[in-house]
Amino acid sequence: MKKHLFMKKHLFAVCIFVLTVIILNIPMLSKFTISDGKTKQIVYIDDIDNAKEFVISFKHSVNRTPVNEFIKIQGHKFLVYKTTFYSYGAGMPEYDAKGGQRVSMIDGLIQIENIDLELESITYLVGIYADHTLNHNNNTIKLSDYVKPQNPALFRVDKITLFELITYKSR
Repeated sequence: MKKHLFMKKHLFAVCIFVLTVIILNIPMLSKFTISDGKTKQIVYIDDIDNAKEFVISFKHSVNRTPVNEFIKIQGHKFLVYKTTFYSYGAGMPEYDAKGGQRVSMIDGLIQIENIDLELESITYLVGIYADHTLNHNNNTIKLSDYVKPQNPALFRVDKITLFELITYKSR
């Protein structure tokens, strides 16, 4: 009788343990994440509502002027809708009048609107000179504080596990 009760308690404990492990490892929390593209480790997690609209700012490596890319989260995708910069150069977006884009220039600042580029993910190669920053919800975050320069920073809207969130919060 004691052995039977002992086995029931152990079986119950093992079931609770297995259930906890499963729950901790099922991707079920939709979050805005940044991962180190080289190590695949999630280095930044935020609520989607906090990052509904954000700006990535950096200094262009060739013409050395500021660039701002304006991005919205729609569902589990990103929508690049506007960019501003001071000078055209290698890697700068081109104006597409057929696509409904509008370009304007104010005090030397070129602005292209209605870009409407939809992406599943966004990757920035964190530069040494570029000083990439994420600006959202009244916060400014230097990407080089999270991803080593010359490594890719991968932006995603994804389901993460409770274990990943706990691991991130405990750093």
